Parts: sequence; structure tokens; C-alpha cells
Amino acid sequence: MIENFRLKVFRVVADSLNFRRAAEELHLTQPAITSQIKTLEESLGIALFDRLGRDISLTPAGATLLGYVRQIEAIANEAVAALAPFGGQEGVELSIGASHTIAVYLLPKLLSGLLREWPKLRIHVMGGSTNEVLQALIGHKIGAGLIEAPAFRPDMKIEVFDEDELTLIVPPDHRWARKPVLKAAELVQEPILLREVGSGMRRFVEEYLERNGVLRQQLRTIVDMNSTEGIISAVEAGLGLGFVPCLALEKALKIGSVKAIPLDNGPIRRELSIVLLNGPEPKGPLGYLLERLRENAAARRQTSVEAWADEEVTKRAIEKHATMTLKHKRGAS
Repeated sequence: MIENFRLKVFRVVADSLNFRRAAEELHLTQPAITSQIKTLEESLGIALFDRLGRDISLTPAGATLLGYVRQIEAIANEAVAALAPFGGQEGVELSIGASHTIAVYLLPKLLSGLLREWPKLRIHVMGGSTNEVLQALIGHKIGAGLIEAPAFRPDMKIEVFDEDELTLIVPPDHRWARKPVLKAAELVQEPILLREVGSGMRRFVEEYLERNGVLRQQLRTIVDMNSTEGIISAVEAGLGLGFVPCLALEKALKIGSVKAIPLDNGPIRRELSIVLLNGPEPKGPLGYLLERLRENAAARRQTSVEAWADEEVTKRAIEKHATMTLKHKRGAS
């Protein structure tokens, strides 16, 4: 029988591939960590790490064991979470992987409610690209993934829960700031700020432009940014126009530091998805969080529908008033 603590030591060493960092994380001495790993290898009768000087790496056997240890920890956390309604909250942990926009602009708003329900909950949010989140889920490093790019995996459950738009923004004093709609072809006239080459956000923008007859070679992309916040700041500083997620624009639009311009044949939409490994629907804190995500998305959609309806009513009222005014002028003449 392998002791649970020894497996935890193994997992921490395997994650960091560094005995010193593992010792710091577990608040143990480095010799104690080395002793635990040695005892584990002796009990199994097989080497789990290859050692070359100060560098270590997992052996094939070590990599195999790591997969099982992650599953054990995930099941243990799920069991503790399932007992939370009965008062057993001590030690409950929740690990989530999320793409940048979700991690920064969507997830934090929901975590306060989660912590009210589970005040002793420890939450770990791993930010990363869609591929990084999926790999973490496969490795049982996280319990769920929240991604912004399309994914097709038969070994996973992928549920679209919301959508976001990539919005074109300009400085408030720009000549296009009051433009009612902008054609894609006009974008070649101005410097464009985009996310870095290879990012999903940039790919969405380039695909929209290509559908509307603009090739990436025609764009004046003089500055690339690896963050949404960097693009917003650069646009505010007058360095050019930028494409950013609508979810990230609330503050900038409220204070008027940028203006959003509608696109012809737009908007550029992308789906936001929940990704889980195949199996039963999560319970406890993770199940609660995913349900709040779905409810929040439904509320956002309802607000959008109501806003659209109000715009339509206003538009028809204006058209009706204009028609009556025109008839009155004709009658008077």
C-alpha cells in the first residue's frame, strides 16, 4: 500500500522536476523529499526519475504513475466537495483552467458567490491558451477548462455556454470615432494593433478580413501585443486601431477613453465553451460554478435581446415621426 503523502510528494516533484522547489512548496527539507522519493521507488521496485547531475526527468514508469496520481487527487477532491453540504469543507480545492479573456474578465465576477457558499474553498485558476488548458485537463491538473477557441475532442465534453465579440476600437478623437459602420477595406488605411501571431484572437480577426477581401499582407500591423490590456492602452495612446474582446471594454467605454466602431458584415463572434473530461456532471463547488456561468450567460443574452428590442422600437418611432413630418410638409405645400 502506497502512502498518500508519498504520492503527493512524488506529484509535486514530478510537476516541478526540481527537488529544491518541491521542498519549498511542501515545507520540507530537501533530504526529506529525496528520502520520500527513494522509499517510493524501492517499494515499487522501479525508478520513477532519471537523474543526470542536478537535472531530473520522469521515466516512462514515472509518467504513467503521475497520470494515476492526478486521477486519485481529482477523485479525492471531488469526494470532499460532495461532502461539503454536510459540513465537511476543510481542505476543499478547486482547480480551473481558463483562456485569458475568461480568466481576467468573466471568472472573477463569479468567484465571490462561490466563496460565500464554500468559505474554506481554495481556488486555483490556471490561465493559458486553449491548447494549454486542454492539456492540463488531460493531465488532471484542472477539473474543468473554459476556452475561447473551437475544440473538437471525442474524449471530452465540450459545451458552448456563451459568446463574445471582437470589437474594433479607436481613440475618441479619431476621424472614424463617429462613423456608423466601417468596411473591412477601409482598415488598410490605418495602423492596426493585433494580438501576437499564432493567437486565436488574431486568427478570428484575419479570417473576418479575408472573408471581406482584405489580406493580412495589406494590413499596417506595426505593433503586435501579447495582451488585451496592452492593445487597449496602445489605442488610448493613439498608436492605432485595435481589435479586443467586448468583455474587456466595459471600463474603457464607460470613461470614454476609446470608441467602438461597428463593422460591415460583422460582428466578429467567437464561442466560449466549458470543457470537461467524459464522465458524470461535476458536483460541489465546480458544479456550482459551471451553473453560475450558464446562468450569467443566459442573463447577458436576455439583456442583449432587450437592448436590441429597445433599439428597434426607437428606430421605428423615429421612422414613423419622419414619415408623418414628411406627409405634413407635403400637405402644407
